[in-house]
Amino acid sequence: MPVISFASPKGGVGKSTSALLLASGLTEAGASVTVIDGDPNRTLYNWAQQAGAQGFPCRELPSDNEILDAIEETATKSQFVIVDLEGTANLAMSRAISRTDLVIIPLQASPVDARQASRAIKLVVDEGRALRRTIPYRMLFTRVNPAIATRDEREIRSQFREAKIPTFSTALNDRAAFRAMFTHYRSLWNLTDEANGLDKARQNAAAFVGEVTQEIRNQQMVEQA
Repeated sequence: MPVISFASPKGGVGKSTSALLLASGLTEAGASVTVIDGDPNRTLYNWAQQAGAQGFPCRELPSDNEILDAIEETATKSQFVIVDLEGTANLAMSRAISRTDLVIIPLQASPVDARQASRAIKLVVDEGRALRRTIPYRMLFTRVNPAIATRDEREIRSQFREAKIPTFSTALNDRAAFRAMFTHYRSLWNLTDEANGLDKARQNAAAFVGEVTQEIRNQQMVEQA
């Protein structure tokens, strides 16, 4: 089953929010999902504990030496495995990436985030070289202005295109509904009147989930060809 990891050496880029949106979106669509939470703050693990039946199975990241076994074991039980990695480049991140079908690298539209994201790209590429295979990855812009793209975002996207760095077309907007998921321990699709703009937030999240699943399908078609 596909393993999707969220990786960034920089904190505060919306990594756990993105992982939660993907996990809950896939669950809402009827897929079985298990999350492995590698964040020391245990953001997703604590969310899943509080959400209960409205959430999804979530396990804490085991030791560095056990992460590969945990991923492979979980992949036999769920249609999707989502790994939220620690915001630093470490052994667990390296080993998890080695078993990943798609690495998602979130970043905000700032030059600082873009430079830090390049470290995650290097880690993915280096792991692929060590294993003599290509590990797919995609950049994901987060917390963007839903009304208009900033100059920084346009420039960074242009730089990514020139460098042939694969990037999701969908960017996750800065939405109150995304923050409300953590305040009320409910998925975006189970929120009611806890936040404004739920419809637009759900459309944004659904577009992101759709792009991820399409990318996984594309990979599977290539492998079967």
